Amino acid sequence: MPDNSSFTNQIEDLFAGAQYTPSIDINEDPRVFVRLVLGLSSPNESDIGLDPSIQWTIENGRKVRGVLITRGSDNTEIVYPLLNVDPFFRRNNIRGRCTTCWRVSDPVSGEELLVKDSWRAGHSISEYAYLQEALGISGVVQMVSHGPERGQTKDFRGFENDFPGDFENRMETRLAMKCYGDPIVEFTSAKQLLCALRDAIAGHKRLFKKGILHRDVSIQNVVLGKPEAEPGDCGVLIDLDMATRRGEDGFHPHTDWRIGIPLYQSIMVLSSNSLSQPLPHDHLDDLESFLYILTHILYSYDCHGALHEVDDLLTDWDECSGTIAACLKESFLARQFLPKNISMRWPSASLDVFRGFKDLILPMVDQKVALTLARPENGPEILKALMLDAEHHYNGVIRLFDTGIAALEKDDNYEASSILQRRSTSPQTLLQPPAERSYLKRRSDGYPDSQPLVKRLKLKTSSSFSSSDTDSSSSDSL
Repeated sequence: MPDNSSFTNQIEDLFAGAQYTPSIDINEDPRVFVRLVLGLSSPNESDIGLDPSIQWTIENGRKVRGVLITRGSDNTEIVYPLLNVDPFFRRNNIRGRCTTCWRVSDPVSGEELLVKDSWRAGHSISEYAYLQEALGISGVVQMVSHGPERGQTKDFRGFENDFPGDFENRMETRLAMKCYGDPIVEFTSAKQLLCALRDAIAGHKRLFKKGILHRDVSIQNVVLGKPEAEPGDCGVLIDLDMATRRGEDGFHPHTDWRIGIPLYQSIMVLSSNSLSQPLPHDHLDDLESFLYILTHILYSYDCHGALHEVDDLLTDWDECSGTIAACLKESFLARQFLPKNISMRWPSASLDVFRGFKDLILPMVDQKVALTLARPENGPEILKALMLDAEHHYNGVIRLFDTGIAALEKDDNYEASSILQRRSTSPQTLLQPPAERSYLKRRSDGYPDSQPLVKRLKLKTSSSFSSSDTDSSSSDSL
């Protein structure tokens, strides 16, 4: 007969790996076995690994509502009612930040807020440090409160002060932030899309003025503003987990291919894995990522937000990586033509912004590629000059968007006035009663207010789900 008198206790830690005990014989160590059973049966939620800061109301064996308890920067307790018993976003990677986001209600104003839990690497700066500096900046997510660090994985591992060489400590942070609109791919007009990207880029510029670089610009990290948003908040840049601060030498850390989603990474970031001396990650890399967001949308949707067949260009970018993906993007930037099936889906104003954006990015990419190949002695001076010219780079991009938005508004006004003129001069308008409109069936050429999520583009990426000035901002100085 097999011997079933021994056991091991294993704990799976999403942040630092697995931990387990040696085999324990329950006949020789019955007390250990009893302690284990009592521990797993404990009514104390912390004893069995549950988070006591989230409490549930149970009815008929099901969670029906709950509250999330946190602390403000002054360490006062804040109790947020949960708007849903399930988080609306959660990263399920085996190892990583384990980001979990909840929708909650402000206990005083009733305003909908977002609470974000995440486990950052112990050596990195907490997101709330960057969000603190972003307070009051249009186009960037706004923090409401943050509490003290909620825990560290080193405290759960039983190492005391003797840590293995490959152990990476992680620290939990909980932030409360403002809620905004849908993901940017939920746009319903060309103008809404350009306004959203324009304001997110302007917000990125203001962060850069404070020495902060986002480094993770992607389609997941730009959201639409609320329907009533003022100019400057029509699009919002979120998720500053990977942000970094400019160093004393005036540069940000080197490009790192492990940061960001490859589909939107710049050519320099994609190439960094094969370079012995990668260039510093700079504002141009992030602006290039904004271009790839626009490319993704133009090549995948029409101007009303309806999804079309995934273009081979995006598939190739998504399936390749490193220098191969970088070469594909270099070829794309140099390409002068646009496929007809795509150009027919978008107004000329949107396409002019797209072409102009490419024309601005291409020469600067060429200049940085040349630096990695030739390695001139004055390379640092050239990079410094690019950094000092950042205001010109940002303003050039923002002007493109402002021009495109103005052109779309002009077209909308012309179309509206033409319709009014036709109605006022048409005999049928005067002689016939208006036709009855059926609300039971949408016309075949109409578009829903919001595309179903199931129909939205889902490219397979290894990193996916691994966060104004009322004028053109051209007067802002860096």
